[in-house]
Amino acid sequence: MEDAGYVFGRGRGEYERLIEQAEIFGPLTERMLRRAGIGAGMHVLDIGCGAGDVSFLVSALVGPEGSVTGVDVDGEAIVVAEQRRAAQAIANVSFRQADARHLDPGRLFDAAVGRFVLMFMHDPTQALRSFAERVRPGGIIAFCEQAASVTATSAAQQPALAALLALFTSVFRRSGARPDIGAELYSRMRDAGLQPHPRPLAEFVLHPANDTLTYRRWALFAYSTLPKIVEYGLGTEEDVLRSVEHDLREELLAATGLVPLSWLMIGQWARVPEH
Repeated sequence: MEDAGYVFGRGRGEYERLIEQAEIFGPLTERMLRRAGIGAGMHVLDIGCGAGDVSFLVSALVGPEGSVTGVDVDGEAIVVAEQRRAAQAIANVSFRQADARHLDPGRLFDAAVGRFVLMFMHDPTQALRSFAERVRPGGIIAFCEQAASVTATSAAQQPALAALLALFTSVFRRSGARPDIGAELYSRMRDAGLQPHPRPLAEFVLHPANDTLTYRRWALFAYSTLPKIVEYGLGTEEDVLRSVEHDLREELLAATGLVPLSWLMIGQWARVPEH
């Protein structure tokens, strides 16, 4: 069985969206990684590294005595990540094109981490078992994923945003992805033979509704998924663009409170058994 299709597509526009998205989720990801025990001197595998943002975050946590190896199946994303690494002169990070489930034998890492990765894998539990084989006994497995069934959006107060979030969730499901995988992390880590922490980190990312960042976040999400929305018969291009460029814009400009930049985000970590 194949992995889910990546509904956002590939290319420079998508990598730029990922880089902007990383600014939103960076603080939450860092808190999760620190709680999981990622720290100085550790050697970490970043799974599904994309344009490199989680790798760069981890590089600061492990310091010059540690290292980060970022892997992704998308070779173009690896090129972008390496260009960004070189521009920032980050010495303790390297990137390679690979599927982390099938890495060549080599040294064991102290930890394996990832963000928005398991949701696209056809068997997340088996994937976790594979990742654990690349981590030393007692090492850390830590992932941050979403639980799309839980939102901080009121359909009564923000009907346009609520409708778009429901549409995006339908696109994920239609592609074979698992938009609620965040809520399954504990049980899947346990079933993979790991020792999950009983108190994961769970947060919404909220932002003022009428700030340009809020509109840009969901508009870019819509533009990136639009081809798949149309392909799957979930909406027409005209209807989606009207919803984004008129309904959503007007709704957010008129709002005065906070609205979500995310579904519920869950950071879960576990230990590889010592024996």
